[in-house]
Amino acid sequence: MCQDFDSLFNNVERRHYQKRTEASQVPLQVMIWPTFSGLSDFEKQFADRLAEQGYAVTAIDLYGQGQNPHDFVAKQAKMGALLAEAESLHDLQQELTQQALQGDSPIVHIGFCLGGRLALEAGLHFADVIGAASFHGVMSFYRAQSLEQANQKVKLMIMNGYQDPLVSDEDAQSAKQYWSSLGIDFQFFDFGNTVHSFMLPSANNPGQASLFNPLVAKRGFTYLTHFLAELH
Repeated sequence: MCQDFDSLFNNVERRHYQKRTEASQVPLQVMIWPTFSGLSDFEKQFADRLAEQGYAVTAIDLYGQGQNPHDFVAKQAKMGALLAEAESLHDLQQELTQQALQGDSPIVHIGFCLGGRLALEAGLHFADVIGAASFHGVMSFYRAQSLEQANQKVKLMIMNGYQDPLVSDEDAQSAKQYWSSLGIDFQFFDFGNTVHSFMLPSANNPGQASLFNPLVAKRGFTYLTHFLAELH
């Protein structure tokens, strides 16, 4: 593992945001991976909403306390370093997931933008994950090196803006064909008249095809609740 990766992502203080129902037993543990901006109030509020549904939820502090990048160039650079090498990325995700566990209930990963890809990475590569949901995540996730290395039992749900320039028709079709080749149970929703970051109330840059869509955001949360209910 390269030193740059260690200094950026391993030698930092983290404070994950954890919420859970008051019930003694919870059906699922849900891990929330943030956007390339790092853990924010958005992911924390989303965790609150899911905890109200009866789940143990952790919004992952991906970058560490005080380490979130602040401008677009810095965010892109940090995301690039995070995604540069599959083994380092997956080792970090495994470590952060272990830190976030709240018992022994089955694990589901969800995420937004960068976090959507990270949820798919976890679902595909970690054998103990039963479900993964991606909101406006890109489809350039690392493929498993062999059939045996893939978590073929995972169930996937992908929610995508049809006009999102970060997910071409070719990218989407390639991902679907790949999951199909593994026999993975997946659902892929294209939302019309919808671009990137449609779940994020702060997204307001139509010139860069990044825009909150309140109707689709409401649908997305509803679809997620049905997906989670199906997993337990």
